Order: sequence, then C-alpha cells, then structure tokens
Amino acid sequence: MKLELAESISNSTELDINNVIDAISIPKDVKNGDLSFPCFLLSKSWKISPPECAAKLKSEIKLPELFKKVEVAGPYLNFFLDREKQTKSIITEIFTKKLNYGLKEENSNKTIVIDYSGPNIAKPFHVGHLRTTIIGFALDNIYRHLGYKVVSVNHLGDWGTQFGFVYAGCKLWGKPKEDSVDALVKIYVDANILRKQQDEDKVPEDLKDLPDVNKIAKDYFISLEAGDKEAQEFWKWCLDISLSYLKDIYNKLGIHFDSYAGESFYISMFENTKKMLNEASILEESRGALGIELGEKLGFARLISDDGRSLYLSRDLTTVEYRETEYKPEKILYVVGAPQNLHFQQLKAILEKLSHAASDKVVHIPYGHVPGISTRNMKDKSSSISLSALLEEAEQRALEAYKNGVKQSDDVNEKEVAHSVGLASIYFNYLSRSNIKDFHFNWEEALNFQGDTGPYLLYALARLNSISSKAAKSNITSDINFDPSKINSEECYEIISQLVQFPSILDKVTNDYEPNHLAQFALKLAKTISKAYATLRVLGEDDIEASKARLTLFEASATVLQISIKLLGIPPLKRM
Repeated sequence: MKLELAESISNSTELDINNVIDAISIPKDVKNGDLSFPCFLLSKSWKISPPECAAKLKSEIKLPELFKKVEVAGPYLNFFLDREKQTKSIITEIFTKKLNYGLKEENSNKTIVIDYSGPNIAKPFHVGHLRTTIIGFALDNIYRHLGYKVVSVNHLGDWGTQFGFVYAGCKLWGKPKEDSVDALVKIYVDANILRKQQDEDKVPEDLKDLPDVNKIAKDYFISLEAGDKEAQEFWKWCLDISLSYLKDIYNKLGIHFDSYAGESFYISMFENTKKMLNEASILEESRGALGIELGEKLGFARLISDDGRSLYLSRDLTTVEYRETEYKPEKILYVVGAPQNLHFQQLKAILEKLSHAASDKVVHIPYGHVPGISTRNMKDKSSSISLSALLEEAEQRALEAYKNGVKQSDDVNEKEVAHSVGLASIYFNYLSRSNIKDFHFNWEEALNFQGDTGPYLLYALARLNSISSKAAKSNITSDINFDPSKINSEECYEIISQLVQFPSILDKVTNDYEPNHLAQFALKLAKTISKAYATLRVLGEDDIEASKARLTLFEASATVLQISIKLLGIPPLKRM
C-alpha cells in the first residue's frame, strides 16, 4: 500500500519514487491517517510554501484503490485507507498464508550467512556467549521467515593452546574417569595453576619433580598443527566431548546450526590466503609480523606471524573467502561483541584493498554488555556462570512466577510451561532493547506476567487461544467471509493497523539488524489486543455475525503474535 501510494505521488509530482518511499511515514496516532507524506520536498520545485504544496497535491493526486480519503495537515498530507476494504484484505491474507504471513518468494534465491554464538571447545558455555546466541538466533529465524536461504554457522573456538594445557594435564595426572566438559575444564585449570607456580618458582614440594607444563603444552600444539596422529586423536577426543555438551544446551535453547565449522576447519585453507595476500603485493613487515598499514584510524593490521602462522585477522579472511566461494551470499553477518569493532573494520578495509567480492557483504553486528545475571546458588556474584545453570534457574523461577502470577488452566503441562516461560523471560529481556545497549538483567522484571516481558506475550497468546476454544464450545467459529462492517470500531482498527505493519517490521529488522523492532511490535500488538477485550466480546452477543467477525480478527491476531514470538526464539504455548 505504501508502494502504491508512492507511485501515485511520484506520478503527480515527478519526484523520484525511492525518495517518496523514504519520506512516507506511519503516523503514531491512527486518527492522523494511516500514511503521511511531508510536502517540503515539493516546495523548491513548485516554488510555493509546503502547506500550499500539500493543498495542490491533494487536488491533483489519484488515490489508489484501498485509500478512502486524504487530508491536509499543514505541510503534510495524511492518507486514510478504506477501513473495511483494508480489514477484509489483511485478514484474508493472514488466513490464507497462516504462519507464512510475511514470506517473500522473491528472496528464495538469496543466501544469508550468519555467524553467531561461537563458544570455545574444552571450556564451559557461559552466559557471556548468550547475547550473540540470542540475537543471532532471532536474525536467523527472521531471515528464514522472509524466504531467504540461511546458513547458520557456529564458528567454534576449536583450535588453540587450551588443548595443549588439557593435554599436559592428562599427561601429568592421567585422563579423567568421565568424559565431560567439567572434567576437561578442571584439568585445564590445574595445568594452568601449575604453569603459574612454575613460572613464579612457587611449586609445592609434592609437585616439584613434574616437568615444565608450559613446554608440554607448546610442544603438543606444534605437533597438532604439524598433523601428528596422536595429537589429532587427543584433539578429536576433546572436540567430541565438547560438541555433545554444546549440542545438548543448544537443544534446550531450541537452536540448531547448519554448520559447526570452527577455526580448525579453515587451517588447511590458510596457504591460499597467504598466496592471495602475496599476489596482491600489499603486505609489509612491522612489529614482528606481516600485515597491512590501514592509516591512522585503523592502524597496522597484523595478518601473519614472523614464523608464518595465521593470526586472528588472516583466519577471518580465510573464512570470508570460503563463505563467498561456497555460498555466494547476499550478506555475511557476524554477531560479535562491540569490543571487536576495530577487528571488523580492519577486515573490511583489507577486503576492499583486495577488491574482494565480499567486501560489501561483511556486516559486523555488535552488541553491548549484560552485567548482573546470576543464579541463587552463586556464591561469587562477580564470576561467570554456565548456561546450563542459568537454564535450570530460569525454569525453576518461571514455574514459581507462573503459579503465583497466572490463573492456571486444567491439565496444563507445567514442565512445558516452565521451559517456555523461562526462555521467554531471558530471550525477550535481551531482545527488547537495541543490540548495542548495555543493561542489567533482573529476574523479577523478566518474569513479570503483567510487565513488558516475554511471559506477558505468552500469556496474551494463550488468552487468544482460549477465546477460540470457548467460542468453539458455543458453536461460534471464525469465517473468512466475515462482514468487515462488524469490526469497524477504533479498537478493531488499531489492531488491524498493526497487523498490516508486520511485514514492514520484519524488513526493518533486516535493514537495521535489530530484532528489538520485532520484540516491541509484538509487545504493542499484545497490549492493543488486551485493551480491546472489554468491548469486543465474542461470547454472549446477540449479533452472531459480529461474534464471528470479532473471533476472526482475534484469530488473525493470534497468528501474527504466534509468528512474532516464534521468530524471537521463544517456544509458543497454546495454553497456560
């Protein structure tokens, strides 16, 4: 509808249609119209004041079919849609497309690569990786819903000296009796404590005969990089234990990746990266490494160590080359913390110097810090906690909040409710604000069923489903052939005007890489529906056609709310 209006304005004014589209906005109050156009753009070419431009354009424009009237408001033209036609059109579309509402077929041949989460192997998955995981998962869901082919990549930290210290610990004290990440972490910590004691010459008497743990670790990693069979078998043992642990957590989060290709996957490709850099003749030596001078703002970008090993930037350069060649994507998105801004600025600058095909495709999506998240059992509130402990805490607290804050339905699966409400409390709390904004996590706020929270969204959806269930028992069913004049009130139209915006909200998310647009949309929709319950009764009405029309509106709203909740990564609930 915005496009149709833009075409009409462009035809009447000879303004570029893209400039018109950018200028059209949605008024905050539906009383001021459904779409608004500022006529300042016309003043210069028409040589009259903006209010006069508005009056002139009103008299000349041909309104598209779904628009009923246009009004002048100073320098603005406010356009009003034909409410009944719009209501019929949007509800029919939602009932036809169902959970595919918002899908765009034209995106089916476009690929998006999203790199997110990326925990380290042989270490616990802690809450520090939670924000990249939640933001990345929401973007992953939204791009898929919009019809894109998405390649979700969990770029694991599966290559580094941490394996050397785990190996050294196993050599000194033997392999652990159980194959678990906790056991690997304990060995790693013990080996590092010994390394520090050896470095400071403070080794306890009973450990003084042990060999240099740092040398064992370094020698192991050299052997691993050289392809030594024993070293690789040990690395694979660590990897298998960690992957099993990580995938169990991701299953609880409802997340599945298309690729777990970590740093190790790209090691064999590094020689091609060195060749590409050497052929471009852009490398120079500085600070004990080969790299590229990128100017005062970005500094010297170190790419290759003095002994020829890959460094952080060159490894990411290798991944970009692989992803461009393998997937031919529209975008390569990296959901990585804000402290890595310089790294990605350097990466893009290097790609530009190489005239690389992916130079305009790489997008860094930075995010802020979330202090304050903790569990009841934490003794040291400043230490990081594992994600497993956080999920257990979320379910326990969710069940308590549910029992205390909501009137429960009969035969509800409390375990299922606790799981969904627990995830909703965390996911929505993270996604309801801008990615880059730092915030303190608070359990009481996150689990408030009456607040701006994920549990509130789940309850709003369950309430809509309850209306349908009760209506069915009274033989009232939704009808796509409803009479739109029966739902032509302001309360109805507020809901309709939001349902119409859903596809453009998804576009806004992908334009800004900000899932918070969808979170705020879902919250506003739920609140608008809640306000309408008192006047839009379905049961107990004499006018059966009005009941059917209202039920149809509520069921269309439930569909859009369910899609929104699911795209945010929250498992929807039918009943609570």
